Amino acid sequence: MRIAIIADIHGNFIACEAVMKDIRRQAPDLIVAAGDLALRGPHPTESVDLVFSECQHVLIGNTDAYLAERYIRGAYQEQAHWKTELLQWTREKLGPERLNKMAQLPFSLSLMPYLGQSIFICHANPRNLEDSLEPTLPEAALRYYLEGIRARVIVFGHLHFPYRRRVGSSLLIDVGSTGLQRDGDWRASYGLVTFTPTSRKVQIRRVKYPVRQATQALTGRSVPGARMLAQKLLEARYQKHLEFLYAARRFLGMAPSRLPEPKEALQTLKTTKNNALPPPHHPHKPQP
Repeated sequence: MRIAIIADIHGNFIACEAVMKDIRRQAPDLIVAAGDLALRGPHPTESVDLVFSECQHVLIGNTDAYLAERYIRGAYQEQAHWKTELLQWTREKLGPERLNKMAQLPFSLSLMPYLGQSIFICHANPRNLEDSLEPTLPEAALRYYLEGIRARVIVFGHLHFPYRRRVGSSLLIDVGSTGLQRDGDWRASYGLVTFTPTSRKVQIRRVKYPVRQATQALTGRSVPGARMLAQKLLEARYQKHLEFLYAARRFLGMAPSRLPEPKEALQTLKTTKNNALPPPHHPHKPQP
C-alpha cells in the first residue's frame, strides 16, 4: 500500500498542481492532505478545489481553522495588521461553501495497512494545530506530544522543513511543504510511504515548479502582504536554518565530518539563493 501525503499548500496552486502531477505518476493508493490549504497564497480557491478533487482524506491545519473561524491566533487577530487583511481577502475568495467544508475537516487520520503496520497523520503534532515538532527538540519533549500514539509511522507538516527521526518504535516524518518551503530548497515537497506486510519505506520527494510565476501571481492578484510573502517564498528558509539542517542530517545518520562549517554553509546559501531559482515562466493557468 502506498500513501502520498501533502501538507502546507498555502494557496500556492502552481506548486500544488506540479506535485499532483508527480503523485499521479507514482500511482499511490491514497492521497492525504495534512492541512493549511489556502492562506498566504495567490490562488486559494484553485488550491482548495484541487485538493478536494484529488485527495481521499483532507485534514485541518491551523490556518484552515483561522479561515473557518474555529479560532484565530497570532497577528491574524490584530485588527490593524496586514495578516488580518490577508485573512479577509482569502475568506472572500473562498466563499461560504468552501469555508464551511474546511470547518468540518478532521484533526487526524489513523490507518493500518497491514497487521503491525500503522500510520498516524496530522497537521502539526498529535496534540494541537500550533506547536511545531522541530528537529532540534529533545526526545523528552517529543514524547510529550506523542503520548498515546502507538503508530509505527507518524506523519505531519506545519514546520515546512522535511526530516525523518526515530523515537522509540515510531518513525516521525515531516513531509515539508508543498507551497511554502523553509528548508533552503524552493522545490515543492511531499511524502510517499510504502507499506508491505513486513516493512515500510519512506521517501521525501521534491518537485520543481515555476516559483517566479507564484511570486508574480502574489503581486498580480494584489494579495495583501504580497511583497513580504513573495520574499519568504524566494528565501525558502528560517533564521534557524542551519540548526534545523544539522539536526535533520544527524537523524539521517550523516557523519559530522560531512556537515559544512556554519560560515561555509551560510556562504553557500548566499551564492545559490539567486542561481537556484528557475527563469520567469508564463503560464497557461491560472491567470494572475
